[in-house]
Amino acid sequence: MTASLDDLTALFVRLAETPSPSGAEGAVADLVTAELRAYGLEVVEDDSAPRTGAGAGNLLARIAGRGRGTPIALCAHMDTVPVDGEVRVHIERGVARSAGDTILGADDKAAVTALLALARDLAADPPPADVEILVTASEEVGLRGAKEFDVGVLGAQAVFVFDSEGPVGTVVVSAPSLSKVTADFHGRAAHAGIEPEKGRSAVVAAGRAVAAMPLGRIDDETTANIGVIAGGRATNVVPERCRVEGEARSRDRGKLAAQVERMIEAANLAAAEMGVDVTVAVDEDFIGFDLEAGDLPVKLAAAALAEIGVEPAYIGTGGGADTNVFNLRGLPAVNLGVGFENVHSTEESIGLARLVQVYELAHALVRVAGAAS
Repeated sequence: MTASLDDLTALFVRLAETPSPSGAEGAVADLVTAELRAYGLEVVEDDSAPRTGAGAGNLLARIAGRGRGTPIALCAHMDTVPVDGEVRVHIERGVARSAGDTILGADDKAAVTALLALARDLAADPPPADVEILVTASEEVGLRGAKEFDVGVLGAQAVFVFDSEGPVGTVVVSAPSLSKVTADFHGRAAHAGIEPEKGRSAVVAAGRAVAAMPLGRIDDETTANIGVIAGGRATNVVPERCRVEGEARSRDRGKLAAQVERMIEAANLAAAEMGVDVTVAVDEDFIGFDLEAGDLPVKLAAAALAEIGVEPAYIGTGGGADTNVFNLRGLPAVNLGVGFENVHSTEESIGLARLVQVYELAHALVRVAGAAS
């Protein structure tokens, strides 16, 4: 390993201060590509951008091994949640934060930093087994980049996605399925001051539906939320239309189906009570997974963490990541803790020592994979 704390910090600052909200990843994709090519590696950008709406395709670099061990892929995503303003990194007492009113972007540029540093090392000193570095686009908007990526081009037998909150040592072995629920209420417009009796309020129907839905924390595996309500066009018009957008998640597919059904029933009942029509659409956004201790990526992650003296913490999460896509497509993958905190907010931060830990863990994964048969 050759990267120092100063090296990792400088690279992280360059990445973080290059804005890359989903849909506008082009500049950071160019930066990542230039870095990898400077190490003498070939970088392939796939053709997914037109289908995902991203500012770049997914990036893949391969480091050929010496013909021993188990080939693996290491993955992080290049995009962030929306950014309003210039991202400037402020470092104090070993912690990086945004210097302004924006996100920091450690999710997931801290991981990209570590993987680029690893790639530089492996380009100079090839690993025992083949290693692939995958940097995906548009992860933050429904895992779009990973969904459009052709996993068939990978030679890896296991994927390690670096994209979880929690300290280094966190190993996500279970994640939920997510269904999006959209209800469109269609009532009857009328003048609100002269003849409101002739109207049928789509907004009132939508409100009743939401009030009747079980939302929030349903149980230890299941959550539900209504995030958008939009309807009406003027205060003096009984609103004819209203749209409600929400989601349900669960690590248990049966519980997810039951929760979605309760949300649909609430919408239908409220519409019937108000004399309006409703159309409910349910879209499966991503599929959950459950891994066992004996599964290849879990075993390799445990061995790598032991090498760097970190106790693994196996968890189930309520969020989705590119891991969901890989597991669905038959390529076993785990999501690993990077150590960023308060992501998607102006309070986001990461301790710079975590950058070193992630870099060390990536190297350890390469070593244990090289020794695995």
